[in-house]
Amino acid sequence: MQAQELRSRLDRYYGFLKQDRSNPNLITEVADLHLQLGEFLQARQVLENALSQWPDHAALKSRLATAAIASNQAGEAISLLQELMRGGTDNPVIRYNLAYALMLTSRFAEAKDLLIPIANSTEAPEAPLLLAQALHHLGEMEEAIKQVQAYLASAPNDANALGLLALLNLDVDDSVASKEAAEKALTANPDNLNALVSLGSLALAEQDEEQAKIYLDRAVTRHPKSGRAWSGRGLAAMLSLDLTHALEYFDQAVQHMPNHIGTWHSLAWCQILNNDLTGAQESFNRAMELDRNFGETHGGLAVVAILQNRLEEAPTMIKRALKLNPLSFAGRFAQSLMTQKSDPKKAQQMIQNILTSSAYPGGEPLKDVLTRVTLKRNNQSRN
Repeated sequence: MQAQELRSRLDRYYGFLKQDRSNPNLITEVADLHLQLGEFLQARQVLENALSQWPDHAALKSRLATAAIASNQAGEAISLLQELMRGGTDNPVIRYNLAYALMLTSRFAEAKDLLIPIANSTEAPEAPLLLAQALHHLGEMEEAIKQVQAYLASAPNDANALGLLALLNLDVDDSVASKEAAEKALTANPDNLNALVSLGSLALAEQDEEQAKIYLDRAVTRHPKSGRAWSGRGLAAMLSLDLTHALEYFDQAVQHMPNHIGTWHSLAWCQILNNDLTGAQESFNRAMELDRNFGETHGGLAVVAILQNRLEEAPTMIKRALKLNPLSFAGRFAQSLMTQKSDPKKAQQMIQNILTSSAYPGGEPLKDVLTRVTLKRNNQSRN
């Protein structure tokens, strides 16, 4: 429905309200129209006024929760919807909206439990996709893929489902399936975020930074709050040695996605290349707060300590990194850097060549390590 038609209907309903101010169902319709027009404040005002008269009206509370979600007030929405469920109002729409609000606050397990019973409900047709997203965050990749595939069986050209399938396949290292789903998604919707991120990530994995930039530039332009898109764009800039822009993009990424270890690592290494050792230490410490048992973080902090001439601290960090992961790039690189510290020129050359050099014979170069840990959603698992 076009905005003009919605506005005309809204004006007409306000006319009805003048004749019948004690009709909560009509007020609900007015609030719905405000929400469809993106007028969240107006919807809230209408609903709060109505709830002062009918404080237990389930439909009014449900719409107020919807307005709260739209206004980025997930906590308020959760409180309202949980109150409805405690009062006996339990239906697929309430469950879906509550699960959605819980997802916004990273309460993925609770969202999953709410969605499983309604995964096949016609009253909440998008429930399988939201369930798949919850499963994705929880690392239950196989079940997430099954949910999306089941949804696509009846809606094979749904761009959102195809984009989500592309991202899921990316995260299980099925690049062929990811690319196929992403391309189908972009055919249906050229601005689909997950498809653009998937194709940009695949291009980065293939070391095609220019193609990656095309997809990821479109992603961040159309979806400026996507931390994952900004993270990929930052990595593309970093691998092209465009450190100024890389730092800007990573800063955007961690603002929108502060719990992603791989992005903090990429930012830290970019800061090392830019000789911002204090910033690199802070970034690795943020990664440490998320997971104290990730070897690359301990190794990265060891590299920073060596470059800051805190040589007495580095061996303990290196030992910890290699205990957690004997093949840790950062741990091995810190070992090598320690042996060259007496030769500043050679040490500096090691830093300058760090993206393309490996820390030990047959090992991954840093650019491959960062591509792997930055482009994956679930990257807190041990190597």
